[in-house]
Amino acid sequence: MGISFEDQLQTLANCGIRLVPDVTPDRVLQAHDRSAYESEPFVLLLCAMGAELEVEPYRFASDDIWHFDTECIEDHNDYVRIAQRLSDLAAGGLPVEEVNDYVEIEDGEAWVSFRIDGQTVRWDAEVDDDWVDATILSRFAELLRNRGTGKRYTYYDLGGQDCLIGCATAEMLERLRVATGLDFVWLT
Repeated sequence: MGISFEDQLQTLANCGIRLVPDVTPDRVLQAHDRSAYESEPFVLLLCAMGAELEVEPYRFASDDIWHFDTECIEDHNDYVRIAQRLSDLAAGGLPVEEVNDYVEIEDGEAWVSFRIDGQTVRWDAEVDDDWVDATILSRFAELLRNRGTGKRYTYYDLGGQDCLIGCATAEMLERLRVATGLDFVWLT
């Protein structure tokens, strides 16, 4: 028998990963049944918490974790969504504004731009069909690391084209690794 759904929620909350106030555990149970969460402790729950709910209101179940599919670049605003989600995960630690992007797969051109601390930043992105340019994620990780907040982006490889991204202090990362047994690392 695995760890109960409720115990997993409490363990994650103790590690700084919580449901947003208006999302109840029952809403998360609508994505998968209790036995599925308990047979694959923490991974399935983290994926559900980091995904947009499939029922209204459509929103992320948690502002502390993101279930990210790396095959997600199809059109304009895809890099905007990435930048905004990473900013949300950093909870004020990476206050990007005026986020824009350009994505034209056919022409092989993509970029993302934003303002932070009064400065405009623009990064070109490599186009590889509909795959995200991982260097964009690395650049955001470096930007957060250099801000001196004590927080960094965390990463857990799910073994396919998706992963879990969070934001934590070194203490929070260690607590998460010990409590869940999952090998979260720093996003670099």
